[in-house]
Amino acid sequence: MTTLETTDLKTRVADWTQKYADAITQNFKEYSISMLERNLERSDYNYPEYAQSQLDEINNGTANLYWYKIKTGKRFFKIIQMEYNEASEYYNRKAGYREGSVHSFVDRNTGEVFKPASWRGPAKHVRYDMRIIKDREFLHNPSNVYWAGGYLYMR
Repeated sequence: MTTLETTDLKTRVADWTQKYADAITQNFKEYSISMLERNLERSDYNYPEYAQSQLDEINNGTANLYWYKIKTGKRFFKIIQMEYNEASEYYNRKAGYREGSVHSFVDRNTGEVFKPASWRGPAKHVRYDMRIIKDREFLHNPSNVYWAGGYLYMR
């Protein structure tokens, strides 16, 4: 590969990774809406007002849902789940988003996707390769990339 081709691939991998993170975020939003709507349909659900208020917040864009950000490392993009925490005097904490767990790793040079083994690094085996159109289309579809990461287990 020439330097131009390598640079172009790195740029494409960064774009693909952002679309992947956006798809995971969208999946969590769709999951949340579905869960709240199911709760409202249940006759034995004790808190319909709460479920409706949460649904209203999602629909008007004020809900504090999980979202997924990309952190760039030397070799990998790390996709991190961002969680909203309320303010707490007990924990001396201000309200806001904080890093939760690592969702996945993406090789910055190749676009290979890995399940995390820990906060610091990926598991051994490649789960998906974004250079392969079929894999990339799968990862960019919010219906496929479940926010909890079950699709990353060996297939």
